[in-house]
Amino acid sequence: MPNPRKSLAYARLTGAINKNPQRYRNRAEPLVTEPLGKPPKWLQAAEIDAWNDFASRLPWLNKSHRCITGIASVLSARMARGTLGVPGMQLLRQCLGQMCATPVSAAKVSMQQPEEVDDLLD
Repeated sequence: MPNPRKSLAYARLTGAINKNPQRYRNRAEPLVTEPLGKPPKWLQAAEIDAWNDFASRLPWLNKSHRCITGIASVLSARMARGTLGVPGMQLLRQCLGQMCATPVSAAKVSMQQPEEVDDLLD
């Protein structure tokens, strides 16, 4: 099985885009600027709490992450209730990895830092 395709952001972060620029030359990835937004109406109270927790702890999530955040919210609420089995825990771990919410996967996140105002010349 071949290795999974690296995203452009990951390739920039690791320097792979500089090593093999021809691999990434014609690649385009969607730019989603809309925020994650409010939880869906179908979530229950504990699941909404989990959604809001993910939204506050993972500021890089955007509208394209709504589906996986919903799945993770349901699983997280079930885990808090003590009704989540081992297969569900494995699925939750996979969701967290896809959302860059684990220590290893969080290193892949590249967030824009606000530019510092240089008032030296003002």
